[in-house]
Amino acid sequence: MRHSSKRARRKRLRREIGAFSAVLRSSRPGIHYTATIHAPLTPEPSGPYEPDEIADRVRTALRTTAAAAVRDQDPISLPAAQDACAKQLRQPQELGLPDGATVTASVQLELADEDRAAVKELLTAIRAQAATDTLTRQRTEALARELAHPAALLARWLQQPDAQITQPPGDAELEALARWLRGYTKDRDEPVERQLLTILRDFLAEFPKEEQKRLLVILLANGMPAARKPGHADQVDALLKPPPTTSETSPTDTS
Repeated sequence: MRHSSKRARRKRLRREIGAFSAVLRSSRPGIHYTATIHAPLTPEPSGPYEPDEIADRVRTALRTTAAAAVRDQDPISLPAAQDACAKQLRQPQELGLPDGATVTASVQLELADEDRAAVKELLTAIRAQAATDTLTRQRTEALARELAHPAALLARWLQQPDAQITQPPGDAELEALARWLRGYTKDRDEPVERQLLTILRDFLAEFPKEEQKRLLVILLANGMPAARKPGHADQVDALLKPPPTTSETSPTDTS
């Protein structure tokens, strides 16, 4: 080959590195990318050289670079893996080639049929698991909301076949368990109003005396007019008023 013409050497080198394939591991075990790498030299060597030796060096170096670029890429997102690989390969690489030639490569990533089928199965499994997790979380949150009040806990306890009706749990035990359930970790997208209600309920529960609770509610009501919500303040005031006595609600005696 050393005695072949310059044109023949150049033609052979272009054929060897103009478009060559590589099989690259992905972040998912058993699933691989199929890459087609294009690696032109700039400038092309002009003096005597061995095309096969240069081609081997270029292919080895670029396959190694491509493999490192996609090793942590998920094949579920093929475009992201394509971008990551292309970014690495388009960086000029000096491989000690004749005439100071550098390599700036491009790449096209694909998935073989069996790898594409594996990705499809993986997506199906992920979606099924996500649906199961969502339903489980919803059931858990619904149960926590249901049992976040002592009365609901007592009602659920009474439904048990072995419940000792004459020996129900104490108020303190029920309140402690209900408070723990109210502190169940919420999703970040839960409405602020619901989170605030939970905080207020727990705050009021820290003051067991009725007069303490009334004072706290009055303080809350006093802040509502400042927020231009006097109607809500009136509703709180009505809530604090004692219920009318029997004499107040009975018809007036006209005899």
